[in-house]
Amino acid sequence: MVTPRGVWHVEWQELHVGYLHDVYLALVRRAIQPSDHWIAEFLPRSASILIEDRELVDDCVLGLAWDEESGWRFGSFVQGDVRCPTLLRRQRYFGGDVLPDPAEVGDTVLAMMERLRQPRRWWWGHHREQPWGWRYPPAYRSYRDVDDGFDDRLRAHLPPDVPYAGQAGQPPAGA
Repeated sequence: MVTPRGVWHVEWQELHVGYLHDVYLALVRRAIQPSDHWIAEFLPRSASILIEDRELVDDCVLGLAWDEESGWRFGSFVQGDVRCPTLLRRQRYFGGDVLPDPAEVGDTVLAMMERLRQPRRWWWGHHREQPWGWRYPPAYRSYRDVDDGFDDRLRAHLPPDVPYAGQAGQPPAGA
């Protein structure tokens, strides 16, 4: 990205910012207004998005958390910030990939919120509904896997004016 101070290079620790921006926009396009979000300062690369909706059952704050090893999970937000890993109660993992399409994430969150807006039934114990997602984290990759093509997938979500983002800070030949 070209700025008044020169070319801005995206380091590998920040390559996920473009993907997370795309997911955030996918949520907003579905009329889901996140109340807070942050990108964590530790490895594995991770981020969190909070959604407060007065129509949700139990008036809970819904937390969405992503990390580069197990992808997306959601649950009732307990704690977390830039320096503290996000802790979710009753968390479930979803997406089927560490980087599901941002529109798929938005659609899943929208469907999940619709379900959470419905009042609980007194007889819910007799008619168990299938829970969303998986209870245990999938292991799609390790943050130690540096040559698995994951960073290239993240680069695909960066703005087009960052043509050589994260490639050792080197401009393309002839630039």
